[in-house]
Amino acid sequence: MPLVPRTARSTMSNKEGHLVLNQSAGQAIEPPDKSIAVGTGKGGVGKSTVAAHLAGHSAEAGYRTLLICVTGQDDDDLGIKRFGRGVHPPGPSAIDGQGLYRAIHDRVPLQPIREVRPNLDVLPGGPQVADISNLLMLRMMQEGAGVVLSLARSLAPIAPLYDRIIFDSAPEQDSLEQLVLGSARTLIVPTRSDDSSISGMERISKNFKVVKQQVNPHLQMAGAFLYGSNRAATLMHADVRKDIRATLGEGTPILDTIVGYREVPARNARKKGLLFSEYADLLPVSATPADVRAGRATGADIVPDTITPLSKEMRELTTEIFEHCGSVA
Repeated sequence: MPLVPRTARSTMSNKEGHLVLNQSAGQAIEPPDKSIAVGTGKGGVGKSTVAAHLAGHSAEAGYRTLLICVTGQDDDDLGIKRFGRGVHPPGPSAIDGQGLYRAIHDRVPLQPIREVRPNLDVLPGGPQVADISNLLMLRMMQEGAGVVLSLARSLAPIAPLYDRIIFDSAPEQDSLEQLVLGSARTLIVPTRSDDSSISGMERISKNFKVVKQQVNPHLQMAGAFLYGSNRAATLMHADVRKDIRATLGEGTPILDTIVGYREVPARNARKKGLLFSEYADLLPVSATPADVRAGRATGADIVPDTITPLSKEMRELTTEIFEHCGSVA
């Protein structure tokens, strides 16, 4: 169920001395200048992978970056949980969506895991993110559409620390999607070529319009892009672009870069908690089939050559996304 139907900030301290956000302030909150939401209406279209690479490439380029994963899936493209990366905040755990839930439940500023990569802080998603929807529905009676700004309020005190903020939004969940759209300045929408993925964009299109009209007038559509498709299928891509514009609007920008479908290197990189470029850097020290036959390595130690074009295409895509988001913001 959406938090807003489709038809200035202040702080105080609680009794424990923690910074608390004043929810009586009903005015709109202007989102950070370089804040990008990656969202769509259907899972499995590369959304979390692209969000992680946007954040990683931004940090690598020297921008202080924050990635906020508002998704109930246990996505760990950066190896935070599996390999214990980053400096965790003091107190209760921030992984599995607990940190995000706690900030919104207690009305306090976000406390991300720091230095997951140089210049990159992350607030991970996970199972407890799903509980945020129920929490906000309970607050609807008193706060109305203002609950959509709950994430924006928790983000605002730390937003000045970052040059770029990337949101990974939950698919197929209106309330969480609206929470992200209430906090971001631009939206970029990935899709695959199948009809289910295209029709799934109708949901985020509706959420985009209602959030922009009611709580975040600064929100802009930066465009859409096709992910995980055969780059040579140009005739099909032309048809998909027509379908995208029919769903999101005729004026929707559509990015040129298409990241091809290469399951093996993408799966291997994710299991290792590495960006595609980081995984490609391991090619010079990769094990060989001879090493596997001799028992010196396993198949998982072989870095496939196909990681090279995959890494190149992903970097081209993130560059184009930043350009589009910068032009419409």
